[in-house]
Amino acid sequence: MNRRWIGPVLIVLMVAFALAVYGRLPEQVPTHFDLSGKPDDWMDRFPGAFLMPAIAAGIYLLLFALRRIDPRREHYQRFEDTYWVILNVLALLMAVFHVLSLGLALGWPIDMGRAITVTIGLLFVGLGNYLPRIRSNWWIGIRTPWTLENEAVWRETHRVGGFTFVTAGLVLVIAGLFVPPGPREWVSGIALGVGVVVPLVYSYVAYRRVMATGRKGAEAS
Repeated sequence: MNRRWIGPVLIVLMVAFALAVYGRLPEQVPTHFDLSGKPDDWMDRFPGAFLMPAIAAGIYLLLFALRRIDPRREHYQRFEDTYWVILNVLALLMAVFHVLSLGLALGWPIDMGRAITVTIGLLFVGLGNYLPRIRSNWWIGIRTPWTLENEAVWRETHRVGGFTFVTAGLVLVIAGLFVPPGPREWVSGIALGVGVVVPLVYSYVAYRRVMATGRKGAEAS
């Protein structure tokens, strides 16, 4: 997943899929879903059928451009493969949502609540495995005032974040597969909240501890 061509190819495939099914789509296609997976916003077939590829291309180009202006852009060389994995995984996530939303518009028997929960869970598992490899930068990772201030805090926080992301992701996958609607939303919300908030709080705790011991890490941030 670290090949540079994977993301652009996925975006092209998204457009190709939209073109292939365009004539069979209804006049209105779902573009947003609530926590239970029910559509709560629609757009006209055009441009709605191409909204997700456009968003995916925008995110991909934005992250690529932000790297070029990052004051710490030299750090990207230390997690080059991980950087491209993250961009490609985000493109893959958008591609999955694209197929699911258009498939639902076509009348496919999709349980969107279950599908979205499992997909987001797998995303968190994937990102959690790569979080500890990300080095200090201004755009990707767990960016708090304390992680950006100190390299040792950045590393410790991302190790903790990797664990909480994977754990939250696994809970979402299990909830999506086995927990009925209603309780599933509560379980998923709590798992996501804990998975995201814990590393944010930990970054402050780690910063206080690191400052007390005078550690700056292998390189100053």
